[in-house]
Amino acid sequence: MATTKQASTPEAASAGGEDPKNNNSNSTRLSKTTACLPIVHGSIAFYLGKKADEFQTHEWTLFVRGPHHEDLSPAIAKVVFQLHPSFAQPVRELTQPPFEVTERGWGEFEAQIRIVWTDPSEKATVINHALKLYPPGSPPNVLPKDENAPPVIAESYDEVVFTDPNENFFRQLLHIPKAPKVESSQQEWLTECFADETDFLTLAGAQKFLEEELETVKERFQVVSEEYEVVDREYTAAMQKHQQQQAANKKSKGGGGKRTTKKARTS
Repeated sequence: MATTKQASTPEAASAGGEDPKNNNSNSTRLSKTTACLPIVHGSIAFYLGKKADEFQTHEWTLFVRGPHHEDLSPAIAKVVFQLHPSFAQPVRELTQPPFEVTERGWGEFEAQIRIVWTDPSEKATVINHALKLYPPGSPPNVLPKDENAPPVIAESYDEVVFTDPNENFFRQLLHIPKAPKVESSQQEWLTECFADETDFLTLAGAQKFLEEELETVKERFQVVSEEYEVVDREYTAAMQKHQQQQAANKKSKGGGGKRTTKKARTS
């Protein structure tokens, strides 16, 4: 399972032009709405066998794709791959799918993948990926004996969560599952099943249950609050009426005070 984080500042999807998929900044934000975009990011590495030399033992590809090879371009404006500084042009920027970079080398390193969204108001997502050239458990830097060794695949399923997204961007996210598939140069090797995906679906189900329970509690609290307000108003009105009644009774008793009368004198 990978870790995604939001960059500290938003990044514009493109400079200039009026690409309709980028016209999200003026749309209405959908409050109390959450959208999730499943993605897969990782690498695949092939041993070069007889073609290998001291500086190039493997050919590898870094990529970002849909779990089932969906076209992510309605949501992704560009993907920026930050390679090891020893590579010529270590920063590679791709604005069209497939979002992948292929190179040759001899060493493993940690690459940074930066995903910029078509909605400029959404912060870029940054992922760190460790490029793997050797199978898990094998000694480091020991080349395979079999020239036709299967590729080493290191990929992770992840979900990027957007809270209160813009309406246009939300519609683009909904369109992705219906979009045509994108062919990758390594598609035959890249699977569509992930252990992480099952975990995510389980967690998503649990989260949905908790959200529904929380919503039920909120609704009950709202009903109780409204009932309390009604009782409070009735109590206040009753107290005011009682005080007015007491004041009226007091005034009535005060008006019947002692009266002195004089008898007329007779002669």
